[in-house]
Amino acid sequence: MITALKRIPLAAATNARLKAWLLERDAAAIRHRYLEAADRRGIVVPEGATLQSALMRRIGERTARLRWPKRPEDLHLFLAFSVTNWEAVLPKALSGFGELSVFEWRSRGFDESMPDWLQRRDAMNRGMLEAFVAANERRPIDIVVGYFSGFTVAPQILEQMAAHGAVITNFCFDDKVCWPGAIRGGRYTSTAAVAHAVDLNLTSDPHGMTRYFAHGGLSMFHAEAADPDCYEPLDVPFEHDVSFIGACYGWRPRLVEGLRRRGIDVTCFGRGWPNGAISMEAMNRIYAASRINLGCGGIGFSKNLLCLKGRDFEVPMSGALYLTQNNPELASVFEVGREILLYDDIDDCADTIRAVLADERRADAIRSAARARSLRDHTYSARWIHVLRVLGAVAPGAGSEYPR
Repeated sequence: MITALKRIPLAAATNARLKAWLLERDAAAIRHRYLEAADRRGIVVPEGATLQSALMRRIGERTARLRWPKRPEDLHLFLAFSVTNWEAVLPKALSGFGELSVFEWRSRGFDESMPDWLQRRDAMNRGMLEAFVAANERRPIDIVVGYFSGFTVAPQILEQMAAHGAVITNFCFDDKVCWPGAIRGGRYTSTAAVAHAVDLNLTSDPHGMTRYFAHGGLSMFHAEAADPDCYEPLDVPFEHDVSFIGACYGWRPRLVEGLRRRGIDVTCFGRGWPNGAISMEAMNRIYAASRINLGCGGIGFSKNLLCLKGRDFEVPMSGALYLTQNNPELASVFEVGREILLYDDIDDCADTIRAVLADERRADAIRSAARARSLRDHTYSARWIHVLRVLGAVAPGAGSEYPR
């Protein structure tokens, strides 16, 4: 019944608008609740030098035993994560920082998407701790790099790792909504459940630090990045004036159809579009073969609730021209108008596309500037050398020799 209704355009559009409204309502309520609690409790979230001072009070004894700062290549990192999509790049991204011990739990038979996950979660956690202890006995681990949540990892496991002397970090690229989330298996499913056990929580939400602090954790802004070897300029002819890569849902079909009604030809790839899904390897070629790569910054079904996306960094890293929604957060990572382009609505998007297609010199300049900025600031190495400096694991000037 529900599947059949979704095939009716009016019903599908109504469903999408309702889901968008609910998502926006919940996100606003979450933000208001945490800001109100912070104001009531007099919470001032530490940032910059204040954050580093708070970190030293928390991890100072461990860093002394680890004899920080070190050269980046002398560190020992323990990476704990699962591969569902882009995460496969993480071992390569961190391989330049000394020794890397990896625990990828799906390759060990544990899958958090399976119905029996809650029954098997503790076994995975025990296996992860055992792998950590073995690596730590071989050579003391400096930093745990985690990509997990309360749904996957118990805070007690992280506390035991810290008791062995390691400094704990965890990053999240999806924490604007569903936070602190539902309780399953006795704890929140989001990173709220582990925030207090993590020494430095890394969030791609520039306004998300208050939430982590309210749950007992220190945090800082940490945006997505892109691998310059996976996403690079290709010498291929243009095949598409405008392309879009992403699933067909929410307001995306309205955007595409609106552009087409205005005479803009948009070629779409992804689940739900006629061309279907494509591999990550094929994305780079489509970026290069498109005069303009279209982006949508909305979360879920919403076009108004925006967040930074992996695509925001992949397309510019590819040396391709990127036009996406006007998310104010993008101005903190790119120079708008020179490195990327933004649109406010469908009319503005169509006008910008026409102007760019008519000015190839400007388009080429944007592509070149995007690649240069991305190589300088938006590699995984750049992201993590910054984290290492904030932690005090490496000297303030260390890492300049790791541009990628």
